[in-house]
Amino acid sequence: MASEKTPQSEPTSFPDSAPFESTVRACIEQHAASLDQLSLAIWERPELCFQEFFAVQTITAYLEQAGHRVTRNFCNLETSFLAEFQTEGFDASAQHPAIAVLLEYDALPEMGHACGHNLITEAGLAAYLAVCEALRSSNLQAKILCMGAPAEEGGGGKVKLVEAGAFRDIDFAMMVHPSPIDIVEVAILGITRLDVEFFGKAAHASCGPWEGINALDAAVAAYNNIAMLRQRLKAGNQIHIVVLNGGAKPNIIPDYTKCQYIIRAPTTAAMEILKKNVMACLKAAATATGCRLEAQFGDPQYEPLMLNGTMLSVYRHYGQKNGMFFPVMRPSYGSTDMGNVSTAIPSIHPAFAVGELHMIHTKEFQVVSGKPEALKRARRAGLTMAMTTLELIANPQLRKKARQEFEETRMGFVGNDVESSTAKGDFSNF
Repeated sequence: MASEKTPQSEPTSFPDSAPFESTVRACIEQHAASLDQLSLAIWERPELCFQEFFAVQTITAYLEQAGHRVTRNFCNLETSFLAEFQTEGFDASAQHPAIAVLLEYDALPEMGHACGHNLITEAGLAAYLAVCEALRSSNLQAKILCMGAPAEEGGGGKVKLVEAGAFRDIDFAMMVHPSPIDIVEVAILGITRLDVEFFGKAAHASCGPWEGINALDAAVAAYNNIAMLRQRLKAGNQIHIVVLNGGAKPNIIPDYTKCQYIIRAPTTAAMEILKKNVMACLKAAATATGCRLEAQFGDPQYEPLMLNGTMLSVYRHYGQKNGMFFPVMRPSYGSTDMGNVSTAIPSIHPAFAVGELHMIHTKEFQVVSGKPEALKRARRAGLTMAMTTLELIANPQLRKKARQEFEETRMGFVGNDVESSTAKGDFSNF
């Protein structure tokens, strides 16, 4: 399988951050054993969303022991925190950058860390500690933050942080995610949940079916309508459906059904269009069967991940330099609340290989997430993030380019022009 080629427009080296590489390597190596121990402690004691009390206590204690100031209960989220380090001459008004590295540490029900969030914590801590060490021995001016983001697995911790203004004074953000393979440009879809109920009228299915109004017919009609809608959806637009309540007994005309829908799309604008199309399918089913429809979109909605090629070019450079292999591949999809951060400020969310080819959210991946090779590769991803952060700090032109790309991409990504190819969900750029 061929490796990803670096676009000709991207620089082949990043000399501004290169002088710090030995410091970054030495710092991460110094902390390697303790970072592994912390990661394994979280892996061995998985906690669900907004219940990550052990993880947060373990991480914040580690940071404080290393001499860092930590704010707990950050933005009034009990299992969030913020550690920050800034140089003595830092001045936001002088355009000195503030950059956040994000950590995740929640687990999945019954499957533990089958998404490897313990590895995200290890990589993020490695990056944060290394950047702090490099800044201490430099004349650069910057602020680096380590932000604990709870409840990625359905709770929307980052959505709440964005809404609370956590990123208002931050210029750039980044994190990494474990994966079967290394991926720079991870294609992540936005996601929202839709609860659908149809209300009809019960009747005896044999003696008087004409007296009933069949809510199951409405659910089935809606499903069929969606099936026809799916045929004309562009790549990256997805609809998933499950029936939660289809009736009580076969000989009773169901007067109530409940379904849950998941809707995904590659841009915010495409998501809004798809939501309207789905609602049209549901209303048509209600009209055809005579049922009453109640449909409610659930919160929080995860936004699609908006890529920043400028920042990713640095990550790719140092990833390849340190042994990562980025194959040419089709989009990976899935969803994360990091999408909400990426549409607020320039951000990246690349994936790093754990050493074995198992898909995330499986028991096999849960096992791999606690193995030495996965821990080692998490630290390598942390090193790559650290060098990306330092290049942003040291290179004002890179920051300007990344910000300009963010503004230009966001116009089409979120934009009001719902008839544009981007708004329709054109996923060809991925």
